[in-house]
Amino acid sequence: LLSHCVDLFNETDSTEIDFKSQVPESMVYYDREHLVRIFNNLIKNALQAIPHNREGLISVEITDNVNDYVVKVQDNGSGIPVDKIDKIFVPNFTTKSKGMGLGLSMVKSMVENAKGEVWFETEENVGTTFFVRLPRVDND
Repeated sequence: LLSHCVDLFNETDSTEIDFKSQVPESMVYYDREHLVRIFNNLIKNALQAIPHNREGLISVEITDNVNDYVVKVQDNGSGIPVDKIDKIFVPNFTTKSKGMGLGLSMVKSMVENAKGEVWFETEENVGTTFFVRLPRVDND
């Protein structure tokens, strides 16, 4: 599913998105459409965070951490200003000229409903990395 999300954006945007998986197959117990919305939102935000005068670099990676999977979406965008960090997951907050500021609050809500966690690391003028941790389902 994550690979398909990356492929969709690679087909529609000039910024190449690198996908790495250290997991041959991953299973989580969650609504497929919600997962698509989570990952599409994070990738779209990463694309929009890259200034027009900068060649975009986006990396999406999934790793297996025994009891859960961690998905990392990293960009080389403008980063999140220090005074905005505490507001990133607040509904109706946006740093963009377009949009309603619901994307990341929706992501947070859906991830937490799946018993997961979402967080980020950012540095102004360097980029931002969002992490999504989701509990795994064993196929045994």
